[in-house]
Parts: sequence; C-alpha cells; structure tokens
Amino acid sequence: MSSNAPVQSVDRILDIIELLSLYPSGLLLRDLAQVSKLHTSTVHRLLSCLIARGYARKDPRSGKYCLTLRFFEIGCAASGALDLVAVAREQLDELSDFSKEVVHLVKRDGLSVVYLYKAEPSQSLVRMSSRVGGRNPLYCTAVGRSILANLPEDEVNEIWELSDITPVTSKTITNLEALKSQLAIAKKKGYAIDNEENEEGVYCLAAPIFNWKGEPIAAISVSAPLNRMADENKARILPVLIKTAQNISYQLGYIQPEMP
Repeated sequence: MSSNAPVQSVDRILDIIELLSLYPSGLLLRDLAQVSKLHTSTVHRLLSCLIARGYARKDPRSGKYCLTLRFFEIGCAASGALDLVAVAREQLDELSDFSKEVVHLVKRDGLSVVYLYKAEPSQSLVRMSSRVGGRNPLYCTAVGRSILANLPEDEVNEIWELSDITPVTSKTITNLEALKSQLAIAKKKGYAIDNEENEEGVYCLAAPIFNWKGEPIAAISVSAPLNRMADENKARILPVLIKTAQNISYQLGYIQPEMP
C-alpha cells in the first residue's frame, strides 16, 4: 500500500457515514451491509464505533441505524471557520502583488455576483470602479461567466430568461447563443474573459471557485487596463490565477475529479 492510500477502516467508515446521510430514516444492519457491499460483522463494528462517539444511533423500535445531529454541529462549526474571504484573502493579496493588477473575489447571489473582496497592488497605477459590496450581472462579467460555464445548461437558460439583458458597453454580448459559445470555451479552458464588456477599457480574466459539492459558488479575477493585458502578460498571469482558484476550492472541500 502506498503512503498516499487511505487507511481502509477510515475509508470504510466514511462510506458508512455517506450512505447513512442518504437515508434520514435510517437503515437496518443487513440493508446497510448490502448497500455498502461489506460484511455484516464489519458494518456492525464500524457502526459501534460511530455510536460510541455519538455520531450514530440505533432506533430501539425499528432497529434502524441513522446519523445524529453531531454532524450538524460539526458542519456549522466548519462553515463558520471556512468563511470565504478569510480563506481567500492572503492568496488574493499574493495574486495581486504577483500580477501587479487588481484582484476581485465575488460570490454568486441569484442572477448577479456580489464583490466580497478587492486586492490592489501596493503601487496601483489605475483605480477600478468596482467596490466591495457592489453587484454586477452574471452574463457580462468574467467572474459571472466563469460561474455560468460550470452550471447546467437549463440553469443558464433560466438565468438568461430572468436577467435584464442590456448592453453595459458597446461590446457586451446580448445574444444567448453567442454567450453559450463563450461559456463552452471558458469551461474547456478553465477560465473566462471579459474584454471591455462590463467596463470600457478594462480586460478581465476570471476562474471559478467550487464548494465541496462541486458547485461553482464564487470566482476570482484579475482586472487591468486593456493596454496592459498583452498576450505575454495574460500567459504569465493565467496559470497563477487558475491555481489560486483551485487552492481556494480545495480549502472549501472540493476534490477535483480525475481526467478521463
């Protein structure tokens, strides 16, 4: 067994926990053994451990095993500790210093993104109009598109139908099929762009942030005046931008699926 392989008993007990989470009313020992494809004696031993630590219980009337609210307590504590800004702040400051440009962190809120954090390099030559607490549509921003690119198509269609599609600048895409074409490229490449579509003279690169369920809940971006986003500068910034977004996602519990 390699040093990276999971400890078998830990791996199995996590399987039991995840299976029980799918059956709120509980499962009989034999049914849990069948679903988990483990021997009944093994499942009983693992359940005994969970019960002893207060994570599971056996209903005395039905004989079914189910999870306790101990997981809810831990989840609430973890969600408080893993505040998105707290997790991302230092990395965003480093990205801003590396790129020498403005970096944003946004979170999706319905049809829009809300700006949670803005990092600026120590010697910023240009001030962006964005502000923490500000809001922009999903469809015309790089951060919004990086999120849209990882949503199901029917959800993208619904967002489009409910949004007030207006040209923010002369370059704003206001056609659904044209937007979907851009989203397909963004999903394939792992980042989205905004070429003066939300603010005249500003070019943005953005990458999505995923939560533990694999949902694109937020995004980060590097924004700069168009004349400072030459191809060589974009090539320098992009790998660091994408890696930063991946690191933040990982800290939120996201495990990137293996490539086929």
